[in-house]
Amino acid sequence: MEEAGFSCEEIDAALGSARDHGWIDDRVFARLWVEDRMLHHPLSRRAVEEELRARKVPRDVISVAVQDHYPEEQERDVARSLAETRLARLGGLDEMTRRRRTIDFLIRRGFSSSVAADSVRCALQGSDHD
Repeated sequence: MEEAGFSCEEIDAALGSARDHGWIDDRVFARLWVEDRMLHHPLSRRAVEEELRARKVPRDVISVAVQDHYPEEQERDVARSLAETRLARLGGLDEMTRRRRTIDFLIRRGFSSSVAADSVRCALQGSDHD
């Protein structure tokens, strides 16, 4: 930032003031990130944690935010919900193609292959009983 004409002292003072006013808070950022992910682009817990690490959020803050706002027991429910939605979108295809594409989709969202396969199996069983 010095090339923008600000000294290190000025930068540190501005950041300190922003922290003092609560404008910079890793805990709030992590909580909001997790909540936003769950609402708008659900991912696996591991993928959410990786995104926060990439944004330089401290590991202890990440751990608390994920545990508080995306508990471990919720992950399978999220995967199954995504599987149900994806399977419905692929309704015109044969079951094997729908199954494979949905599993691949869940894996791209960060879910393990076993969680992805189980979620698709459960979603297909649930739709058979509706």
